[in-house]
Amino acid sequence: MAAASRPACVKKGGLVIREIIKRALEERVPELAGRVGNLPPAGQPYAGYGAVVTFGEEIRKNDWAGYRRIVKVWPYADEEAGGFDKVEELAAGIEAALHEAVLGMESPRIADSKPSGASTAARERKDDSGASAAGTAGSAQAPQSGAEAGGEVSGGRTAAAQDAGEAFTCVYLGSADGDRADAALGGMTRGLRFAAYRRPAGEAAGPGEAGAELTALAELTSALLGADWKIAADRWPAAFARPCVLWRLAGSRKVTAKPSAFDVRRTYAAHVLGRGSAEEREALSRLAERLSAAQRLAPSASGRRGATIADVAADLEADGFLKGQLRLDVLERAAAPGGDRPGETAPPVLIGRVELKQAD
Repeated sequence: MAAASRPACVKKGGLVIREIIKRALEERVPELAGRVGNLPPAGQPYAGYGAVVTFGEEIRKNDWAGYRRIVKVWPYADEEAGGFDKVEELAAGIEAALHEAVLGMESPRIADSKPSGASTAARERKDDSGASAAGTAGSAQAPQSGAEAGGEVSGGRTAAAQDAGEAFTCVYLGSADGDRADAALGGMTRGLRFAAYRRPAGEAAGPGEAGAELTALAELTSALLGADWKIAADRWPAAFARPCVLWRLAGSRKVTAKPSAFDVRRTYAAHVLGRGSAEEREALSRLAERLSAAQRLAPSASGRRGATIADVAADLEADGFLKGQLRLDVLERAAAPGGDRPGETAPPVLIGRVELKQAD
């Protein structure tokens, strides 16, 4: 089926992400130029070597990461092309090309181009007897460029990525399974798993307006770590690049301090991703030390006192992207209803403790 006849929702989901990954592989791994496609038709295995891109699964992770879409890349090679040795070589190049790469910003438009068969139709396929079924004319055919396919590049960002809402970061998750001989592909192969995170359909791709305390934490973190670090609030952007930090509200609880007032304790989580483990540990150590020394956040409004920084704790073993390694508690004193307002009466039941926690 031609891509132009696919429903718009398909274009904005797996098709766009998969096509952008295929295009990135052809551009970033020279050996794979014109050799990346979808699974071959039944009984028509590929000859030589190349890579196949397939959809894995998609699950919701949490509010700040969104949905994780798994895309699998299968480098393959027959015996004449080098077998498992060639698969190993291709796998290393694929991992280097895609891991934590921001995709969808510079590739030619692919939403209106042909589906994956366009890049692989030029390849020779083995028929049932093992002979070439494509012929010499097909083997000399080159895949269409973005301009030839009728696409256009606007502002350095693909129209397909604009349709999808945001560019995305591709993250390598390891091998899907071990090496094996695959009859459908016609050679040896290995599955490589990559993740792309996206927001649910109908939800804005970018983060919403951050609250005063999140804004204060973001500004303080930027001042401590420097201009190289990108700071996000509330949730991860679809396209993130190291080094970066995400601050989000993780929980809130109310504790009665005295009859006329109560304390509101809010917990914020910081996700710190450095370009290396040493940079990440140094940033976490600096944040924990400086935030522990600070007494208050910047006030949320004129005439008000900033929230008191109560506790700071860092866990260097926690997952930086999904869970966050640093927890910060801020404490704010609030007047109880009727406590210091003439004419108001206290409620018949006093609530001593209320907690709200966002699941990791």
